[in-house]
Amino acid sequence: FTKEIQSDPDTFAQCADTIIRHVGDIGRMVDEFSAFARMPQPVIKPEDLGQIAREALVLQKTARPQITWTTDIPDRGPVAPCDRRMLRQALTNLLQNAADAVAMREGASHITLTVAVEGREARLTVADDGIGLPADDRARLTEPYVTHKPKGTGLGLAIVKKIMEDHGGSLTLDDNPEGHGAVTCLVLPLTPHGTPLDRNEASHGA
Repeated sequence: FTKEIQSDPDTFAQCADTIIRHVGDIGRMVDEFSAFARMPQPVIKPEDLGQIAREALVLQKTARPQITWTTDIPDRGPVAPCDRRMLRQALTNLLQNAADAVAMREGASHITLTVAVEGREARLTVADDGIGLPADDRARLTEPYVTHKPKGTGLGLAIVKKIMEDHGGSLTLDDNPEGHGAVTCLVLPLTPHGTPLDRNEASHGA
């Protein structure tokens, strides 16, 4: 109806944009409540974590072009036993949190995603230069409904923690040692030999 609004088209456009944004926020909240209430049992099999990381990152980069995204991801591997969809959801939640944190601090603009092996563990790490972790109640951030974001549901990290527990892994939350921001990490045990999985095998297994 934009062409039919003659009296105040600018206000009409602003109100329409506000409605669209709020509907998007509500949709995200509903998704998070539903995901937390009906967490499925993971289907575990060897997966290429580097490929999962790239899949999770592509939508975030497209949706938030104002952020400078840096990656350090191997061309192949490492491989770890996991549920591909659930791990991608966990990583997506961390990337969204990082992007929200960047938006909350003036001058912030960088997020780095790293996939690496340390000992017998694989680590998917998200580092940002955003507003950082709260000084108080930090240990409670992974509890349901605890959040320090104005529009947060407090379920994003709770979902990530539950997914990692179901995988025999863990979630870590730390301050960014390089200055502002936070570093969050998904830690997964590797397959027995930790060898890269052939992509044809991965496709066949899927």
